[in-house]
This record gives sequence, structure tokens and C-alpha cells, in this order.
Amino acid sequence: MKVKNIRRTDTKKRIEESFTALLRKSDIAEITIKNITEHAKINRATFYAHYEDKYQLFDEMIKESARNKIDNHTKHVNTWNNEHVLCLTQAIFEYLNEVKINCPYSYQNLFPLLRKKMLMELKQYLVSLFSHIDNTKKNQFEILIYSRVIYDAAEVVVTEETDLTLHEVVSEMTRLIDFL
Repeated sequence: MKVKNIRRTDTKKRIEESFTALLRKSDIAEITIKNITEHAKINRATFYAHYEDKYQLFDEMIKESARNKIDNHTKHVNTWNNEHVLCLTQAIFEYLNEVKINCPYSYQNLFPLLRKKMLMELKQYLVSLFSHIDNTKKNQFEILIYSRVIYDAAEVVVTEETDLTLHEVVSEMTRLIDFL
């Protein structure tokens, strides 16, 4: 078993916390490595020992937190049904809403970056869920569509592009998925 270097883990945590704090105040495009390292009280070489750039840092933070949010919301459901769709949509909704609340100056620029990672996590989750089904092109296409429908439904509610509640959106979405 590989033992993690505690100092390295603490440094990564400080970098992530600093980046998160900066995202609460500034747009991601305006945040520099210098901003992050000064806030984390580390030097540039230390930052680059952990990450290539701020986008790799962002990607790693998103992947881990997205997977945790999905797992927490779906741990009590194991069959594909309306409740499962609701749980996945709630997970994505909560995740995006937290970003919107915590990063008011940058969430609009973060959402396109989040989309790619969240869709990847949803797709991986659904592939695992449907692993008992033949891995045909049709099933791969359905998983791709399900993940996009779920993500887009949550984003529409968070960005207030609809007057429907989350439950109403999920109801409409499950009707559409049943149609598929």
C-alpha cells in the first residue's frame, strides 16, 4: 500500500483552498498562478510540482467533488427509474448551485468548464450502472443522451432559464426519457 506524503497532501489542500477563495472574488480568467501561490503562501515551483496550470487544478478539483456529489445522492438507489433520475439531477443541481452561490463573479465562465467534467462523471456513473447491459453502440448513445439531459435539466433550473421547479423539470425529463 502506498502511503501519501502528508506534507504534499497539506500543500495541495492549501492550493485548492486558495484557488477556491480566489474564485469567490474573481473570474477564473483573472486569477494568476502568482495570485494562487501568494494566497497559499507557497512558491511557484511548489505549485508546478503539483499542477501544470490553474486549469489542471480546476479539473482535478471538479472531478473529485463531482464524483462525491453523485455518489452521495445515489448511494440508496441501484435501479434505473424515476427516483434515480431525480437523485442524479439533484446532485448536479446542488453542485452547480453551490458554484453559483460561492463564485458569483465567475460561475458563468465556470459552467462551460464544469459541463465537460460533469458530463464525463455522469457518463462514467451510468456506464457502471448499466454494466449488466450489452455494451452496444445503442446503449452507449443512450448513456450519452441521458447524461446530457440530466446535466442540462439541472443547469436550466440553476440559471433560472425556466419557471419550473426542479421536481417539475425532473418529471418532464423522465417523461422524455421514458419516450426514448
